Amino acid sequence: MKTKVEKLTKKFCDECVEIIRKGGIVSFPTETVYGLGADATNAEAVRSIFEVKGRPQDNPLIVHLADRSQIEKYAVISNDIERLIIKKCMPGPISLILQKKEAISNVVTCGLTTVAIRIPINKIARKFIRSTKLPICAPSANTSKRPSPTRAKDVLADMDGKIPAIIDGGSCKIGVESTVCKVENNIVYILRPGKLSARRLTKILKVPVVDKLTSSQNSVAESPGTKYTHYCPKCEMILIKNDILKNIQSLYKKFAEQGKKVIVLCSKETAKNIEGMDKVVLGKISEDACKNIFKTLRNVENDYDVILAEFIAKGDMQEALFNRMIKSASGKMV
Repeated sequence: MKTKVEKLTKKFCDECVEIIRKGGIVSFPTETVYGLGADATNAEAVRSIFEVKGRPQDNPLIVHLADRSQIEKYAVISNDIERLIIKKCMPGPISLILQKKEAISNVVTCGLTTVAIRIPINKIARKFIRSTKLPICAPSANTSKRPSPTRAKDVLADMDGKIPAIIDGGSCKIGVESTVCKVENNIVYILRPGKLSARRLTKILKVPVVDKLTSSQNSVAESPGTKYTHYCPKCEMILIKNDILKNIQSLYKKFAEQGKKVIVLCSKETAKNIEGMDKVVLGKISEDACKNIFKTLRNVENDYDVILAEFIAKGDMQEALFNRMIKSASGKMV
């Protein structure tokens, strides 16, 4: 199979819609990361996503829609807070877990009675999804456990020859996956952190919002991205959270003495204080780092033996950044 990568012209959109309707897979850009899309009503099409990604069969997928008016065709809105989230936050980088309706394949939800619904704000994504006239289930368009793709070339690196088409929409603006939330007993619980933090959602919704990150390997996953190691580069990575300069300097020296090639991913401030080290600046605050982390991991992973990555504890996306970085490092942190 030859994988075609093109901008979303009318001709290419028509080609991609035809692929979806015939049960195939198309990768498309969103504001968060690139998705790997298939018809959420077609069980065989959905199974092919799990196969192409090498994704565990108990890790549910998010269903993407083009417009709010479609939600009640595929899911049940059961309370005023769910309606408020939909009104205030959609389209946007948020996925809301609702009771699913029969039209959505049970393969999408891994047998759960709930489904995560998302409406991207990205215009290319919405145009493509609207053109299919279908709900599109779409995890991130990477091989399972690899860094999520934020550019079409990242998708191609993992999916070349495995899927027929990639819609090139440039670089994703946010760089990490959507916030996943669920309403229980009039409280909004965040199951996976993203651009919309608990603090930000509280301000928008004016209702209680709390983090409820599920990490047990044995529990049933309500949300993607909560059960398994994710986002791993090909080389070793260590997250630096405490005594930043001291730990960077000592670990860099230790690995360099072992003959290993080391690179530091860090804040602009830290970069000024580590002269003589290979480094990439992720930005000043967590929002910058979230935008840059996955593409940077892909850029450097083949040229280095060890990545030392600073956790940037500034800004509104600290929870999302830490969630992605600790998983990229397979839990290794100092």
